[in-house]
Amino acid sequence: MITLILGTPGSGKSQRAEALALKLAGTRRRVYIATMVPIDDAGRERVARHRAAREGKGFETLERPVDMTTLARGADFSDAVCLLECASNLVGNEAHAAANGALTDAELVRAIVESLATLGAAAKELIVVSNEFPKDAPGYDDDTRRYVAILHAVNEALRGLADRVDEYREGVWISNDMD
Repeated sequence: MITLILGTPGSGKSQRAEALALKLAGTRRRVYIATMVPIDDAGRERVARHRAAREGKGFETLERPVDMTTLARGADFSDAVCLLECASNLVGNEAHAAANGALTDAELVRAIVESLATLGAAAKELIVVSNEFPKDAPGYDDDTRRYVAILHAVNEALRGLADRVDEYREGVWISNDMD
């Protein structure tokens, strides 16, 4: 099962995802797949906050900024609840990876979504956290506009793959979960 948790930065996505992971896991293995590559003090502080929030919750952390397909094929997640934090970082990392330099944006979206589908198929449960940004906010440079468009396309494709989507809209969490 794949769950997609979408929202704006600061909306509580991580807390919601961790709570869901704990609920779904029970006594199963809990794997936190961290995609962020901290490049400055703010990034390092965010990583530290996330690590502190997970402390004592039994998560095994895997630092994996790109290539979820190889991760899925190289590990046994068949009885694990995996939480990927987050697709937004994964998209940025993959978009700037030298290995993906020749891909069109559509090919990049397809590769990212296929890699997450492969990870979802390998795991007992996969929870994917992702940000949503306005598609064309004033002040975006060309690289940011491209990133936001790719992220939006990935999120839309993940909506189609997900068994459950929790989305933060106008200050309220909305879920398509039938439980």
